[in-house]
Amino acid sequence: MAALDMQVIGELRFPGRPEIVSDVRIYVSRWLVIELPEAADDGELVDNVRLLATELAVNAIKHTFSGRWRKGSFRVRMWLGAGRVRVEVMDQGWWSGPRLRADPDGTSGRGLLILATLAANWGVKRRWFGRTVWFELPVQSARFDCAPGNLVEIFDGRNP
Repeated sequence: MAALDMQVIGELRFPGRPEIVSDVRIYVSRWLVIELPEAADDGELVDNVRLLATELAVNAIKHTFSGRWRKGSFRVRMWLGAGRVRVEVMDQGWWSGPRLRADPDGTSGRGLLILATLAANWGVKRRWFGRTVWFELPVQSARFDCAPGNLVEIFDGRNP
């Protein structure tokens, strides 16, 4: 679960089919830019959110029942607040810890390595049926300048 200082800005269930991955990219980009318009000017943030959400969606489809069952699906949820964006992908996979080793000669298997490199924080949590893989990226925005710690400085009893 994300921290209490964050709010959900988007959530959708997607069918576990490879052709749906482009929709995941579109939705996470839209959610971020609609809720935080200045993110449109931060190409790196939007690109990283898209890339990492794509990697997690592909993993859900390729390695879990989300993509193996005819009616398999996975859910993507995005949170925003406290100077960070968090994306969660909830799949129908068995609980297993992440594998961060890729075959040097292989053509796949690097998604979690990319995630570990780009994300400020990430993890895996077990659910009743499946797991949630999540990541967080820092967000620079005036929207978050009034964090509770800053309110003391702003409202210190003096007139503005």
